[in-house]
This record gives sequence, structure tokens and C-alpha cells, in this order.
Amino acid sequence: MKSSTYLAFLLTLALAAGVGPAAGASGGTRIEFSSLDTSHPRNVSGTLYLPESASSPVPAIVMVHGTMGIDQRGELYRQPLLSAGIAIFEVDFKTGIYSGTTDRPKPDTMLPLAFAALKELRKLPSIAPNRIGYMGFSMGGNIGLRTAMENNLKQWMGNDEGFSAFALFYPVCNHFTKDFEKSGSKLTGAPIIVFYGTKDSYGEGEAVPALKELLASKYGFRLSTVEYAGAYHGFNRNGPDMNYFDPAAKGFRGHIKWDPEATNDSITKTVAFLRENLGVR
Repeated sequence: MKSSTYLAFLLTLALAAGVGPAAGASGGTRIEFSSLDTSHPRNVSGTLYLPESASSPVPAIVMVHGTMGIDQRGELYRQPLLSAGIAIFEVDFKTGIYSGTTDRPKPDTMLPLAFAALKELRKLPSIAPNRIGYMGFSMGGNIGLRTAMENNLKQWMGNDEGFSAFALFYPVCNHFTKDFEKSGSKLTGAPIIVFYGTKDSYGEGEAVPALKELLASKYGFRLSTVEYAGAYHGFNRNGPDMNYFDPAAKGFRGHIKWDPEATNDSITKTVAFLRENLGVR
């Protein structure tokens, strides 16, 4: 089956299952929660989607959007993950906090929100508390890398365990690497997979391999990576090409371009990675 045909098939399944754009809110359960940082209180929310046939506590992921907020990227992965028996808590860290690239908070200020989402999931009897992963796009991916640092985990979670696995898309590794080396922290050791394109406007074509080499040589950590030749930032955002201002991008110019081939491959590999590392039976 051609990739474009397969993608259309996935979208048809998602819509038939009632998890398309119009059915997103009614297909899940809205949960409101607060940041762990009481000195800078923020109230946010997320939508919990459970596998239909779940009869016992199931593994789950916290899904964190990019700077633009929740969009169709989450929808593309939703039904394949639910069909694999993995619950999804898709959080909204944009509404009421920032509007775009110029007033977006620094990633570290979002960490108490990400860890709060993890704690929120662990309260639910439908979720297996020690089988919760993280999935993030761009800004959400960068936040994910930072939640995988031991010092950040200790600061916000104390002696509690962190996320069990990370599936991250073009997480702006160059900015993370600089802060990571400066911090002197190690990673928690949870498995991480990073998806990126060689033409990413945030420099992922060079930054991801460099981070992989650094983690291997200095810390003995094996970062799994999937490179898509010729793919751009936001390759799994199904929409028109976009050019926009972003101080974090190379030359302050971000560029997003849809790539169905890369998207289809990433769906398959994401589900396989999370099934393996969250212990889906």
C-alpha cells in the first residue's frame, strides 16, 4: 500500500472511531490540574483518551504540543496508539500562558507542568502508574528532554520515578545540549527516541547526531534516532507550508513542511517503540 493511501486509511479509521477534530473533546475526558511550581501558579488542562477495550490498568503517555498548541499532529498518532492499548493524556500548555514564539516561556519553566501531568495520571485507577511515557513535538520534545534529566526529576518529583520512555519529534536539540552540558546533570536512563529531518530549520540535521554522540561518549547512553533525509521541521503537520519568525530557529526563520512518507514511517516506529518500552502485552 502506498504511503499516501495508508495515511488516508489511518485518518479514516480515526474519524470512524470518533476521535477526529470534531469529536476530540467528546471522545475523551477533560482533566484540569495545576503546576507543581506553587511560586508561579498555573492552571492547565488535558484530555484523557483510553483504549476502548481496556479492562485493567493500561500504560499511557503524556502528549505535549509544539509552540502552536494542540493541532492535527496529535490526532494522527492517537488512534494507532489507542489501538495498541496505550492511553493518551494530551495536555494544553498554551491556553492562558502564551500566544506564540515571541512570548513563549523558557522550556525549564514548563517542567513543573509536565511533571504535574505525570502525577495526575498516576492518580487514576485506569492507568498503570509505573508505565507512563512522554511524547512531544518541537517545544514539547524539548521539554521532554529536560524531564529526562536527573536534576530536574529530583527537583520536581523528589524520590518518585519519572517518565518510563520518551518519543520526541524534532526537539530542538542544539538548545538542549548547551543547557544540558552546563547543568552537569545526567539523564535518568529511560529510553529515548528522536525523529527529525535533515532540512530542519532548527538545525536538527546536525544537532541530533551531535547530541547522540555526546550522550554515548560522555555518559554511555544510547539515544535512538530516526533521520528523514530531506524532511523539514513539523514534517508530520498535515497542512500548508509555513514560514514564521522564531528566535530559536536558525536565522530566526522557522519553516514547516508536511512529509507524508516520513509521517507514516514515524507512526509505525512510535507505536513499536512505546509498545516495547511501556510493556504493552
